[in-house]
Amino acid sequence: MPLRAIGAAAPAVPVILVVGDSLSAEYGLERGSGWVALLQQRLARDKIAIEVVNASISGDTTSGGRTRLPALLAQHKPGIVIIELGGNDALRGLPLGMTQANLSA
Repeated sequence: MPLRAIGAAAPAVPVILVVGDSLSAEYGLERGSGWVALLQQRLARDKIAIEVVNASISGDTTSGGRTRLPALLAQHKPGIVIIELGGNDALRGLPLGMTQANLSA
């Protein structure tokens, strides 16, 4: 194991941030069996040192995700962001233009 100087920061592990709705939040599934957990397991199995942060909320919309995203980016400083939102917008009959604007932003 390489030595670090006293006070030197540990190398940062890259982060994948997932911002989604029930499909990513494992709604109705056994905890740890959804696609985000499977992604983390696959990365670990392949010895890829990366952290997956699941910031998904069941029922979330593109508007909710857009509102939460700046703080999540500041907190986790991800290298990759996966946005899995829009289904609840459609279920609620929200205007497609609004969904597109939120996703573009």
